[in-house]
Amino acid sequence: MPGVTGEDTLKRMLAMPDIGAGLFFIAAGMAGLWFGRGYALGSLAQMGPGFFPKVISAVLIGIGVTVALRARHSEAADLFGNGPWRALVLIPAALILFGLFVPTFGIIPATLSLIILSGYASREARFGELLVLAVALTAFSILVFVYGLGLGFRILPWD
Repeated sequence: MPGVTGEDTLKRMLAMPDIGAGLFFIAAGMAGLWFGRGYALGSLAQMGPGFFPKVISAVLIGIGVTVALRARHSEAADLFGNGPWRALVLIPAALILFGLFVPTFGIIPATLSLIILSGYASREARFGELLVLAVALTAFSILVFVYGLGLGFRILPWD
């Protein structure tokens, strides 16, 4: 291509994942606002149950817009290039699965599935390493959230 240098191509390649990440942050923030729409906002003096989720969602949208615009201004021409699509699919899927598994199956299966599935977002993931990490983090989660904080999570489906 006439007029296209190697430096231009490098700038485009580096900016494509940033545009995707920015759009992901915007979508996550919009989803947070949508799911938190029924909670009362309250005020700074007396925060309601929706205050924190709505503020975090707004911050996510702001970060997403900033990241996407900065990448766009760096002349990223093609959003659907060779980006981190595996991670953009597996990590949200693992979080959704975790949210569905906790009330039904308990914290052990939910946390194990979360860590193993999101671990496969990396191409270098090995099942044995993920399993060791998942068991360790699951034990840590039970100690902190169930016993330490006293949250009412089921540990196993029959609890």
